[in-house]
Amino acid sequence: HASVATSAADPTQPATGKLTARWTYQDGQLVDELSQDYSFTGTGNTAFQVSNPDGWSAGKYKVEILLDGQVVQTREFEVK
Repeated sequence: HASVATSAADPTQPATGKLTARWTYQDGQLVDELSQDYSFTGTGNTAFQVSNPDGWSAGKYKVEILLDGQVVQTREFEVK
């Protein structure tokens, strides 16, 4: 799961765009990429979820959060 907290620069004007969560394996292989258009006023949260019914290979992974195609946050995690 990845949850992205958002806030509009001007709380009286709607903010719009596209948020993307890109998950990759340690070798750079793309695991999944999900995008959601957003439109909100004030603050909000956008949730992303990726699953693998066959289980995850052990190793290091990374999730990148993109705002309109530009990486704005990265988190690394490990499956043991």
